[in-house]
Amino acid sequence: MRGLVVDDHKNTRESLAMGLALYGHEADADGSAVEALSRLEQQSYDHLISDVRMAGVTGLDLVAVVRERDAGLGLILMTAYDVNEDERRRVDALGVRLVIKPVTAKQLVILCAQHDPVATTKGTRS
Repeated sequence: MRGLVVDDHKNTRESLAMGLALYGHEADADGSAVEALSRLEQQSYDHLISDVRMAGVTGLDLVAVVRERDAGLGLILMTAYDVNEDERRRVDALGVRLVIKPVTAKQLVILCAQHDPVATTKGTRS
């Protein structure tokens, strides 16, 4: 698996990327949605794991753009906060997994292994 972790908290993104590497997965980390979009134009990934609330472009906005570009990419959103009604509707409409922090690399590995690109391209939840 090759994953991209996006979180505006440096310790979170780096520890998750390192943890994924310990499980034998390649992982890169970016601090913003803008950085992630740039990287995604240059490299391919199996999964995108993003924080929901980030300054500027949010994780929800990032996932919406990425879903349009690559329907087969596994998408996981993370948050340390309660999601409001609007955020919940957007998560559901995008058909992505939402996990509550703190999250471990092992949990992410399990979620990534459950990703079914065929189901995702049909618009169902992975």
